[in-house]
Amino acid sequence: MKIAYQGEKGAYSEAAIYKHYRKDVETIGFETFEDVFEAVKNGKVDYGFLPFENTISGSIAENYDLLLKEDVFVTAEVFLKISHSLLSHKGNKLDNIKKVYSHPYALHQCHEFLKKHKIKPIPEYDTAGSAKMVRERNKTEEAAIASELCAEIYDLEVLKKDIETNKNAITKFFVFVKKDKVPKDIKKEKTSIVFKSKHYPGALVNCLQRLSKNNINMIKLESRPIMENPWEYIFYVDFIGGLDDENVKLALSEMEAASIFVKVLGSYPEGNKS
Repeated sequence: MKIAYQGEKGAYSEAAIYKHYRKDVETIGFETFEDVFEAVKNGKVDYGFLPFENTISGSIAENYDLLLKEDVFVTAEVFLKISHSLLSHKGNKLDNIKKVYSHPYALHQCHEFLKKHKIKPIPEYDTAGSAKMVRERNKTEEAAIASELCAEIYDLEVLKKDIETNKNAITKFFVFVKKDKVPKDIKKEKTSIVFKSKHYPGALVNCLQRLSKNNINMIKLESRPIMENPWEYIFYVDFIGGLDDENVKLALSEMEAASIFVKVLGSYPEGNKS
């Protein structure tokens, strides 16, 4: 089974893949999130595996936009506790570090540590890619923020572990497939949708009441602007219940009648948060 993720070898996404599937899979890294969606669409891989939300930084808007745009279906959610390490060359010291490279989200999550040690953050497209670059550049004043796994892969030293400001950072990943390749044996316990409400007073409430009326527990509601239509919004919703449940079928049917559109993004087992 081939699974696509964004980043270089050792990325947090790859660690999350191994947590979910153990190591009985072939992982393939791509440079951008969009490249991962393309690989799924074109049949180069069986599954895409990307981060969608973090308890500190919030939702990754680009991936939710791609999920709306592309003809894919979410089949699983995976949670991974994120622990950042400062990596540099073997024998280097923390006092030598003046610049650090990493993904903007990782830099943001470690901003207190960087401020305390007067280290300049420099954004890069990927945490693991930053570790690889630091290894290749071989400069004493440079380091990367990445996983401990990257230290093993790229032969770097961990100068400091657990440098994130908030020690409870957890990232939620979605596993997704091409819509015509959805396995028939998925255990459906949660569902993710996106919809656009009509334009009249109470229209949004009217849509959401279709869920409560049918005894469905909504656990996430988030608005996103529509780029093509300034000051108009779509709404992403997660709720407990699967597409095979009769009350879910009824609620979605009623929402479709009450809204401009509804798209089901996926229905999947509830992930283990521990």
